[in-house]
Amino acid sequence: MPPSINKRYVAQAEKDGAKSVTLLVSVKAGQQEAVEQALRELGAAVEAQDPRIGYVKAEVPIGKVDAVPNLPGVSKVDVDEPINNRLPEP
Repeated sequence: MPPSINKRYVAQAEKDGAKSVTLLVSVKAGQQEAVEQALRELGAAVEAQDPRIGYVKAEVPIGKVDAVPNLPGVSKVDVDEPINNRLPEP
């Protein structure tokens, strides 16, 4: 079964008019180049990658997000969501 994505965040991003979202993709050993190529074929822009740990950060068009977990070589997908932390008050 392919990994899932936080669809609530993606739906909100789409509602807010975003054309794409940033995904953090974990890649199986030896599959880095294939996953990066598959992401580019979906129209994604690879922003960062580290084959030593099997990681790709990519800006993916909203309409293609659901395809990412099904790509061969993908082990996990997370949305790079902003964290709204407040500074502690004294």
